[in-house]
Amino acid sequence: MTRRLAGLLAVVLALLAARPALADERSAPAIADRAQYEALARTPAAGRYFNTPQLMFVIDRADRKESPTGRLYFVNSKRFDFHITFVQQTYLSNRPAEALIAANYSQPNRRFIFGSVVFYPGLARYGVEFFEGDALDTTVLGEAMTALKAHFFAPLAFKPNSRQQYDLAARVGGIDIIDGAAAYGSREVLVLNPGKAVGRLRIIGEITPETDLRPDDIVMLDVPPVQLEPVAGVITTAFSTPLSHVNLLAKSWGVPNAYRRDAGTAYAALDGQVVVLEAKADAVTLRPATTAEAKAAARKAKGAVKVPEADLSYAGLPSLAEQRRTDSVRVGAKSANLGEVTYRRARAKGADFTVPPGFAIPFSAYDRFVRSNGLDKAIDALLADPNLKTDRAARHAALARLRAAFAAGTIDPLLMEAVNARRRAVIGAGGVFARSSTNAEDLPGFNGAGLYTSVPNVVTDAQLAAAIRTVWGSVWNDAAFEAREAARIDHRAVHAAVLVQQGMNAEASGVMITENPFDPDEPDAVFINAKRGLGMRVVEGKRVAEQLIYHGETDGSLQVLTRSTDDTMLSFDDKGGVKEIRIEEGRFVLTDALALRLAKAGLTIDGWLGGAAQDIEWLTIGDRLYIVQARPYLRGH
Repeated sequence: MTRRLAGLLAVVLALLAARPALADERSAPAIADRAQYEALARTPAAGRYFNTPQLMFVIDRADRKESPTGRLYFVNSKRFDFHITFVQQTYLSNRPAEALIAANYSQPNRRFIFGSVVFYPGLARYGVEFFEGDALDTTVLGEAMTALKAHFFAPLAFKPNSRQQYDLAARVGGIDIIDGAAAYGSREVLVLNPGKAVGRLRIIGEITPETDLRPDDIVMLDVPPVQLEPVAGVITTAFSTPLSHVNLLAKSWGVPNAYRRDAGTAYAALDGQVVVLEAKADAVTLRPATTAEAKAAARKAKGAVKVPEADLSYAGLPSLAEQRRTDSVRVGAKSANLGEVTYRRARAKGADFTVPPGFAIPFSAYDRFVRSNGLDKAIDALLADPNLKTDRAARHAALARLRAAFAAGTIDPLLMEAVNARRRAVIGAGGVFARSSTNAEDLPGFNGAGLYTSVPNVVTDAQLAAAIRTVWGSVWNDAAFEAREAARIDHRAVHAAVLVQQGMNAEASGVMITENPFDPDEPDAVFINAKRGLGMRVVEGKRVAEQLIYHGETDGSLQVLTRSTDDTMLSFDDKGGVKEIRIEEGRFVLTDALALRLAKAGLTIDGWLGGAAQDIEWLTIGDRLYIVQARPYLRGH
């Protein structure tokens, strides 16, 4: 028996021990109509099938009396949790679970073929799925599809769940395929962050610079935004990834965020009204708020989030190798956490990834720049202007003027001389990234993801100086300011460090979190988002990324949820910055080998940073893995 299936076996054995013997109506030889399918299928609220109807089947290839492909059983999936349970409790086999798993999964001479017929509501189609760790061959797949099509009332297609299964389908040919992106995006509802909220419903469509939102708005969008100011709740009518910045912000604000395909038509009449949004399990509902609910929501005030005090006395330019997590008071959590990973990586045996070299410009440099350019007085005037509290257009104009003043400010020549020398010593030639690392990120109750600006592929010394000013000025981005206002953060207490890091022209990049967001209780799971090229678009959520789940319980099985739908990618421009280039659609971003290495690297970092789920940004060049960010992942409320 392979290690890959050991975890699955443990779960099966536990459930077998607890499951009582079952009586009649255990299976059907054929499915005649939709009603019979629904009578036997189950719809899990979490995990592999994501609230999608699933009907297990077993084909006994040893019993060919009725069919040359074997006897087919459509299993009553409301009564049986696993195929193995059905096989044992119907006395098709008296072998123990361990032996059944070893003899049937990934074996060409298997007696039993195990799989499921899944209904995708948005597509109104049925697909045949197999466990992602089951290495099928042409005979097994062909026999299964032949038997199922002959005994099922509706057309059936094959929905691969792993790279091996996609490759097999391409080799076999003639099989109708349901791609993961279509199946995953076909869901009618997906609760990304559960919760309940009361607020004014705003059906907007798409966020623009002119969009005026309030913290008590519940916003309904057709296009997932790149950034969002604090609101009471979010509903999208287009599918978005769980790792989009918007969802991470919703988690940090503790507000519900969900996708419901028909929300725009179902709740059009409630636009502008005070409503109650509930998002839980597989349901997203809106209803008019009662008078009492509206008054209670108006009285509710969120407690202020306190940012850690910045150490403004430290004036060094520490490399990542010289930083530890405790240095967050000098250089921010983003840089300090990556420094901790760098430190641990240098002392670990066989760590299968690299952290690109870099160094930090500390909070004290920001403070000196602000004071030497008179920006502290401009900040005081902005915060003291009572008109800016209520006039959104004036407030945004004032913030734009402040950012322009940052961009035009003068950096101490001695500091820039030291920064340029440090760049050459630590990083060497080539472009760099200037990344934001503030003391107003990764806080309890305030994630700060996506609020501040990072600048890619900075080539010249002059470009680096401009990039540093841009990062410093991003403390006063509109979305950052509005988010801090909603969290009642003292703006004057916020300081920005800059992480200057070697630029890596990624072939693939993305984000992973060291848990399964659809089933947080699953141990040793890693959820991976991937796209080709540079990773800025992975967190936007506008296009579906390649999405994989590593299931540690089955020691390395990779479930393919979706393939990337992007037809362009971002790459370095030789003159600095980035450019967009066309790419072939539909190709896999990651090989199984790279994805497995990524997942194991993520779990290693998870352990180094205290065992809490981590949100990790990564990239690949060839077969080399690089880690460029690690921050706590907020599970939600």
